[in-house]
Amino acid sequence: MATMYAAGGSTPVRVRNMSRTGALVEAPALPPVGAPIRLSRGSLTVSGDVMWTSDGRAGLRFADAVVVTDWIPLGKRGSGQQLIDEIVHRARLSGKAEAAPATVEIADEMVQLLRMLERVAEELAFDPAVLTKHGPALQMIDAVVQGLSRLALNAGASLPLSTRVSR
Repeated sequence: MATMYAAGGSTPVRVRNMSRTGALVEAPALPPVGAPIRLSRGSLTVSGDVMWTSDGRAGLRFADAVVVTDWIPLGKRGSGQQLIDEIVHRARLSGKAEAAPATVEIADEMVQLLRMLERVAEELAFDPAVLTKHGPALQMIDAVVQGLSRLALNAGASLPLSTRVSR
């Protein structure tokens, strides 16, 4: 989650993808193509403009390059397939076998809980009134989901995680 400022107003947005020069964001209400924007997350901020919009999504072009890892919450690592690849690589290097069954059960339960939390956050994030009033709280929920994802994976979760970079 981040906040996008444009034309004297602001709206919480979910950052779905980010590169050094731009981002894909989602929100119920977005500024028009060509609008100057400022994207902020915590102490980070970058200016740019809206390149395109479609179905609640917008492509942003940044005026200056950003360090993408600075924008990734808690631990500054990738998610999805990138995170899985990193974990598999570390496991191969260390030569460790599977985690103990009790640890795996706890990890799998953590995955179920974080997926529930992620579904609730997604539902809340698509309600404009909730976004307007509770944007920072949704950002905190996103950070908690990211942290639980890492804990579950480190504990040996066997289920694939759907957690995305909010990114």
